[in-house]
Amino acid sequence: MTRTLLIQFAKWPQLGKVKTRLAKKMGDQAAYSAHIELTQTVLKNLTSSNVGSVALWFDQLLTENPEAKLLTENCQKLSVPIACQKGDDLGARMFHALSSGLKTYQKVIIVGSDCPTVDKAYLEQAVKVLDDSDLVLGPAEDGGYVLLGARKVAPMLLDNIAWGQGAVLRSTVERADGCRLTYQLLDTTWDVDEYEDYLRWKR
Repeated sequence: MTRTLLIQFAKWPQLGKVKTRLAKKMGDQAAYSAHIELTQTVLKNLTSSNVGSVALWFDQLLTENPEAKLLTENCQKLSVPIACQKGDDLGARMFHALSSGLKTYQKVIIVGSDCPTVDKAYLEQAVKVLDDSDLVLGPAEDGGYVLLGARKVAPMLLDNIAWGQGAVLRSTVERADGCRLTYQLLDTTWDVDEYEDYLRWKR
């Protein structure tokens, strides 16, 4: 069994539909460009880390616009397969991705496209944690997480979580306890949701 699969979760590039919180300050076009740039940055971080195989899972696959074409061509160049997320909410989509990946890989780690702080060292740490724990989570400053990895999952793990709210990490940890899955938390980092995060990243 191959060891580790890194799955990048991304929204399909659509003007006005991505990075809406950034758009309030920057406008749709700049927020759209930021989304593309973040997606490319995270993809580069994952592929250059040499921690495992990489796949890019979009929330939907639509007709390619020039920016999406750039992304998909980049994936071809890097031999990164593209897939489509399945499920009614983020929890169902992540659960599907983890359980699908675990059919072929010993460890599966999901990273969001707004998480440019997830670098080689952070990924290596996550993989190491999964030697001893069923799950690994990378806490984000906003109460969510930048990374979720598993070597084992349980059906209820990601059910009924208020995604986008401040208690996502806490709720997931409670679910893990309820499913009797062991877990470890990595160091807290941050992702790019608000304009201030974007400025911090750009600095």
